[in-house]
Amino acid sequence: MDAAVAEDALLTLEEASERTGISVRNIRFYTSRGLVPPPLRQGRSGFYSAEHLARLDLVRELQGHGFTLAAIEKYVARIPADATPSDIALHLALLAPVPDEGRIDIQDGLVGLGVPASAAEAVADVYARHGQQVADELSEIVRTRLWPEYRDSGGTVEGLRELVHRLKPLTIAGLVAAYEKAMDESADSYVRRGARPY
Repeated sequence: MDAAVAEDALLTLEEASERTGISVRNIRFYTSRGLVPPPLRQGRSGFYSAEHLARLDLVRELQGHGFTLAAIEKYVARIPADATPSDIALHLALLAPVPDEGRIDIQDGLVGLGVPASAAEAVADVYARHGQQVADELSEIVRTRLWPEYRDSGGTVEGLRELVHRLKPLTIAGLVAAYEKAMDESADSYVRRGARPY
């Protein structure tokens, strides 16, 4: 659903539901869990702004990526309360999937190659920890360095999402190259010390 709405427009709960494709019941549930701020009150009525819609879109997208409710709560907790719809939409851009890339179960793959299960689990843990660190650091660069200049030069969130989408394969290739270089340097270090690399 296209949740684009003027920054100053206010929608009823039903209109917000129609605009986002999220049921009224789920919007209320997300609000009760703190995933979306409470509606803006005008008298006895509650209204939803562009910020609400952007946060609802983000929650929907995170669910689509397989995030659990607990993981979504942690994710949205990191977004400042005063984030603009544009800031929130940036998070959507960073979730753009890599095309035609299947998910690989590292641990099962290693066990299938004959690696002991305990070693395979340790390797998978290393990948997960460092993968998260790389993702966090690169996302921070996009948020603080790429997005401001891109936005100021007239770029849109949709354009940034496409750019991030195109950058992911290059990022993966860069990580592979960095890993191979580090492994070569590590092996050379063992050799220089007179030890066998493996």
